[in-house]
Amino acid sequence: MKTIGIIAEFNPFHNGHKYLIDKCKKDLHADRVVVVMSGDYVQRGAPAIIDKFTRAKCAVNLGADLVIELPVYYSLGSAEYFAKGAISILSGLGCIDYLCFGSEFPDVNKLYEISDIISNEPPVYKDVLSTCLKDGLSFPAARAKALNEQLKSTSKGYDQAEYEDMLSSPNTILGIEYLRALNKKNRFITPYAVQRVGRPFHSEELGSIPSAAGIRARLLSGLNDRVKLNAPFILDGVMPRTAIESISCYEGRFMQSNDYSALLEYKLILEKTEGYTRYLDVTRDISNRIVSNVDHIDGYSSFCNLLKTKNLVHTRISRCLMHILLNITEENMKEYKEDDFTAYARVLALKSASSDLLKVIAENGSIPVLNRLKDADKMLSPLQKRLFDETLTASQIYNALSCNGISSEYSLKQIVL
Repeated sequence: MKTIGIIAEFNPFHNGHKYLIDKCKKDLHADRVVVVMSGDYVQRGAPAIIDKFTRAKCAVNLGADLVIELPVYYSLGSAEYFAKGAISILSGLGCIDYLCFGSEFPDVNKLYEISDIISNEPPVYKDVLSTCLKDGLSFPAARAKALNEQLKSTSKGYDQAEYEDMLSSPNTILGIEYLRALNKKNRFITPYAVQRVGRPFHSEELGSIPSAAGIRARLLSGLNDRVKLNAPFILDGVMPRTAIESISCYEGRFMQSNDYSALLEYKLILEKTEGYTRYLDVTRDISNRIVSNVDHIDGYSSFCNLLKTKNLVHTRISRCLMHILLNITEENMKEYKEDDFTAYARVLALKSASSDLLKVIAENGSIPVLNRLKDADKMLSPLQKRLFDETLTASQIYNALSCNGISSEYSLKQIVL
C-alpha cells in the first residue's frame, strides 16, 4: 500500500483541500492519506476558527484516513519550526511514502535548489544575509535578498522575477521548509508538489476554490448564530457539503484573535516589569516595543497594528503575542529542537476502514501513538509529555473561550468514522 502524508491546517476545510487530497491520491495511486494538522492554533499566530476535532472529523469524512495533531509549539511556530515539527511526526510514523503539498511554484527541483542554499549557507548568501540584517532589514526580507544574489551567481536557469515571486508566495515558502526538513530527517519520503489553484492565499474573495482567509472573513462578518444558520447558502459551492454541515452544526463560537484581548492585556501587564524575552521569537527590541505600548492596548488585532513596523509584520507580532499568552518559551523550544523536534502522534480522528494503519505504524514507527489521553504518562518520554501537556493547556484555554462544550479532552471519545 502507498501512503501519502499531508501537512495542513484545514482552517476551515474547503474545495482546495479536497482537490489536493483527491489529485495526490490519483496521481500517486495512493491507498491512504495521513494528515498532520494544526490543533487549535495556527501558524499565522491566531486561534483556529473552529476546534481541531470538528476540523479533523471533516477531513476524515472528505478523504483523509488518519488525522494527527501538530503540537502547539510547532503549529504556532515560524515556517521553519512548523515544517520541522510536522516532518518529525510524519517521519516517525514509518509508513509515509510521499509528502504532498500545494505550491504556487510546484517545481520540486527549484524548491530544492533554494532549500539547499538556506541549509548550507554558501559564501555569497551568508555575506549578503549578514549585511542586510545589520542594515535593519527583517529576516524574511534579508533572506530573500541573499537568496536572490546567490541564485544570480549559481543558478543556470535564473529568472529574477520568477524567484522573487517564489520567495513571496506563502505556500511555496512552506514547501521550501518542508524540503529542508525532509532532506535532513528522512530520505525515504518523496516530496510531491501540486500546482496551487484558486484564489490567492490572502484573498478574501470567494470562488469555487477560495482561500481559507476568504471563508474566515465571510464567517466572521456577521453574528455567529446568524452565519451558522445561513452557512448552506453563503458557503454553497466553495466548500464540500460535509464541510458546510460541520459549520452549520458547530456548537462553539467562531474564534478570532480578538477573543484573546482581555487575557493578553492581563498577561502583558502582569509581566511588564521583567519583559518578555523568555518567550519564543520575542527579541529584546520586540519586548521593549511591547513594554512601551502596553498601556495602549485596545484589542488584540489593534495592538498588533500598533506594534508593527516596516520590518516587523503583523503575523510575526501576532505570533509573538500568542507565545507570551500561552507560555511558549524559547528555552522549551530549544530543548525540543535539540531533541530533533520532539514528536509523538496524538490521534484526532480515524477512518474505521483504515484502522490497520495504526498496526503498521506500531510495527514500523519510532514515535508513540496516543489513542487515549490517559495513556500519556506511561507512553511518553518526559519531553514528549511536557509538549503534550503544554498543547493540552493551550487547547483548554481555546475551549473555554470558544464555549464549544469541551470541558476536558480526557473525557472525549476517539473520533472513528
